[in-house]
Amino acid sequence: MATTILGVGAAVVAAMHLTWPEPQLPAMAYSVSAGEAGVSDLKPFSIDDVSGGAVELTPGSEGVRKVRLSNPNDVDIIVVKLSALPGTPVDSERNKVDGCPSGLLSVAPMDTPVLIPPAGEVQVEMVVQVAHDLPATCRDLVFPLTYSGHATRG
Repeated sequence: MATTILGVGAAVVAAMHLTWPEPQLPAMAYSVSAGEAGVSDLKPFSIDDVSGGAVELTPGSEGVRKVRLSNPNDVDIIVVKLSALPGTPVDSERNKVDGCPSGLLSVAPMDTPVLIPPAGEVQVEMVVQVAHDLPATCRDLVFPLTYSGHATRG
């Protein structure tokens, strides 16, 4: 029986046209599925966007987010699911902009499970897609991404 731990991370990571905001520490939390034995001793894995640059917000473009997954446990874990959901975009003053829904940006979920050794880390890439009908008023905004993932014991 596979025991699981769910690591959920929220990180403000931007997709901006020219500038990049100061990075913020992601808020990390986790929950364990009820009824699964042997999970309480596992620590949640961390999810950190380490891209260091913005995705160009031009209609129909694609970019890549580099994401570091870290295992603080003394056993192997396998991250079987990793996804990122765009939030409501904001301008440089962190104000919401009318007419720019979060759906203008999408991030393809990780499609291949990755093994992370004890106290180890792995870097994966996630593809960001910008809508073909991106309005001009949305091209210099920050789209926050909320990452979440699911892992099992290795």
